[in-house]
Amino acid sequence: MTPGSLSYLDVREQWPSIDPENLSQEDVLTILLYLLHQQPDFVDRGHEVNNKETAWVNGFLYRLRNDAAAEHLSIEEVGSSVDRISALR
Repeated sequence: MTPGSLSYLDVREQWPSIDPENLSQEDVLTILLYLLHQQPDFVDRGHEVNNKETAWVNGFLYRLRNDAAAEHLSIEEVGSSVDRISALR
């Protein structure tokens, strides 16, 4: 699992227009990129939306896990794509 998490309160403070209980594809990507940018030496070499739970970043598929009971979002690496990695800028 990739480190990184946010509470619903953090999301609402950072992005007032995002409802953490009803995320769009773009919201998922925004939050994933924000959390990944918190990691040392992270460089965004390419990303794209996928669905309301996952997005592609640097050829890796990440899931934004939404724990509604704890009002908490966290990142999970789901997999990778050699084709996507080779096509990075």
